[in-house]
Amino acid sequence: MRRRRRTKNHDWAPYRDAERPVREFARHGARRLALAYANVYAVGMSSLGFQRTYELVHDHPEWVAERFFSDGAGMPRSVETGAALSDFACVAFSVSFEEDYVELLRLLDRAAIPLRREAREPWHPLVVMGGSCAAINPLPMAGFVDVFALGAAENLLPALLGALAEEEDKTAVLERLAAAPGFFVPAHHRPEDDDALPKLKKLELSAEQLRQPGHLPSSCIVTPRTEFADKYLIEMSRGCPEKCKYCWATFGMGSFRYHPTDYILASLERARAVTDQVGFVATAVGDHPQIARILRQACARGFRSSVSSIRIPAVREETLEPLYASGARSITLAPETGSDRLRFLMNKPIPNELLLDKVRLIFRQGFTQLKLYFILGLPEETPEDVHAILELAARCRQLMLEEARKSGVVGNVHLGTNLLIPKPYTPWQRQPLDDERSLKAKLSLLKRGVAQLPNVTLSTMSVRQAVWQTYLSRAGRDAADALERVARGQHVASILRDFADRIHPEVFKPQPRRLRWHFMRMG
Repeated sequence: MRRRRRTKNHDWAPYRDAERPVREFARHGARRLALAYANVYAVGMSSLGFQRTYELVHDHPEWVAERFFSDGAGMPRSVETGAALSDFACVAFSVSFEEDYVELLRLLDRAAIPLRREAREPWHPLVVMGGSCAAINPLPMAGFVDVFALGAAENLLPALLGALAEEEDKTAVLERLAAAPGFFVPAHHRPEDDDALPKLKKLELSAEQLRQPGHLPSSCIVTPRTEFADKYLIEMSRGCPEKCKYCWATFGMGSFRYHPTDYILASLERARAVTDQVGFVATAVGDHPQIARILRQACARGFRSSVSSIRIPAVREETLEPLYASGARSITLAPETGSDRLRFLMNKPIPNELLLDKVRLIFRQGFTQLKLYFILGLPEETPEDVHAILELAARCRQLMLEEARKSGVVGNVHLGTNLLIPKPYTPWQRQPLDDERSLKAKLSLLKRGVAQLPNVTLSTMSVRQAVWQTYLSRAGRDAADALERVARGQHVASILRDFADRIHPEVFKPQPRRLRWHFMRMG
């Protein structure tokens, strides 16, 4: 175990001073909610879902939210007032990544809040967890979290805040939320022990809701201290037209639906007072039917625009031209693999020739930075498929160099490479993680190949990280012991050794017919 060093509490004053809110937010109210992101400020404030929840809390009369992040040491204190986390009646965590479970526990530990929910007294805060991880598989955190919010904050906050305001104690709040749609309450719901338990429904925003005023998520605070420095983010759509077998978002977030163009353009006016940079985000941002018009309008209004990853078929001149004109020089695509065979196997029927046509279009337009997402460890993957990634990267590099002769500017092709994590609710949810030796060999092959390609760079995740993340994404309540040890300082490498008998069957063997997380119904 590592001994925790005593350090001063984090100073939030420089962060507050750098923030530019798009509206006035009260710092004090009759009722307070601790809104915590289980990661550092720069990551948390880059989350549009976290910012959206913060704004929605302030839309409720008498309520204010105070933000907490994992920066610093000692008692966690809020950005707004410096109040201690332990002083709140409820702490609502937003968790987007399984590896952040540990940071959630460390925040509780620093606040002297018992980690296990059954060890807490009535005066301890109610611990709530939302975000994508709550709806993927909440069971590994069921020993720590009192309530899981399954779905969109727009649909769940009224019930949560209503219960907190109207019930006398935690017991009554838990009983009320256990009977409400969209909540998983471990003290009341035991899906592993009760096959007859009705499936809990995830309350996502529907297509009808997206067409109503007030349901467009966008940044409420712009700051230079984030992953998207000084950018005002606007959500374009939810879901994805593709059904790639590895992707939880396309199956867990429902069918593809988009926000009305008029609402998106009106949101630009909200941004004007605080920044001239706007980022359009979505799982399939380029598939909005009026993406070209939106980008042209943003450019005409003086905004510098960027977009998150674009689906390959959605790359068109009418989209690239206004992006480039507004100052963007980087584009991200997700071929996932270098071979047509594997891409078709994962239900992504896009041949390399189409991809290369789009890449040429990108560099011809003048873009200099191309990021390509790949996945290693796919079912039926061979070393030849890894070589195919290198061949595809080399062809993309060649296209970049050919177009660079006209402009004189040589750019960069970056390969962002992850290992396949078989996620719940996907067609590959029963698949085991690829063998450790095989994954290491494939990573080594890829690294050696990229080293021989000038102007091509590579980033990867480690095999250890993939094993840990796979375990957390599909484990049950018995993962609590391992999580608590990591939160208290034990290294993940030794956890994987100490709990090998428990972890290896979950990670490296096909999952049984009855999947523990199927007590929730995706909506």
